Amino acid sequence: MERRSLLTGVAAAGLVIGLPGPATAAPARPVLEYGFDGGFVPPGWTALRPPTLVVYRDGTAIADAARRWWLRDAGRLVRHAVAVVRDPANGKATLDPDDPQVADDVDTYVEAGGRRLTAYALETYREYGAYPAATYALRDALEKATTRVRMHGDHFRPAAIKLVAVPLDTTESEIRPWPRQVVPPSFTGRDEWQSVIHLHGPAARAAVRALPRDDLADWTVYRLPTGRLAVVSWRHLLPHERAA
Repeated sequence: MERRSLLTGVAAAGLVIGLPGPATAAPARPVLEYGFDGGFVPPGWTALRPPTLVVYRDGTAIADAARRWWLRDAGRLVRHAVAVVRDPANGKATLDPDDPQVADDVDTYVEAGGRRLTAYALETYREYGAYPAATYALRDALEKATTRVRMHGDHFRPAAIKLVAVPLDTTESEIRPWPRQVVPPSFTGRDEWQSVIHLHGPAARAAVRALPRDDLADWTVYRLPTGRLAVVSWRHLLPHERAA
């Protein structure tokens, strides 16, 4: 798709899109966001989990807050999402009495055109045709776009991270001392169950160096300066999260 077509197509969907520039110049708010909420996940995971895909006005797309690529067909993808999200029926499941009732599954969500569609257990219910075909077609298009960004995109490594810590009473895992050069998480009360800190610039770079991890699921147990134990992981902040 030509860049002029991208500009015209997304404007037709009720959005304003700028000409693509450097990926680092992505505007503050995404025009499309796709991801998952809820589900049966460990403590802290909901706070840490990034959107699966965000697309910004200039066509910059970021997958999993880890890979960044410019999508040539971003305008078409956004128009598709806006059309599906605008119809509330596309977020409603229809099940037969004999279809299974799924517990603790995730909500798939799509935000576009100022609206949000949420579909519980979307992929699990696919074989039963629970949701409209339009919803599954959009899900497939978003997954294909996400795969392209993951495969072809550059590493997304801004000097800005979200650090999530969950306190522990005991653990059988290896315990590491908290690195002195990193701002430690704090818990405001005995019942506080997680700490979320945004670090920027030198503080973020120091944390990335001192708190190594392989991926988002790589949580490590640390002993904080207070003596308290906490399991910790982090991810990079997206452009609109840094601007918030």
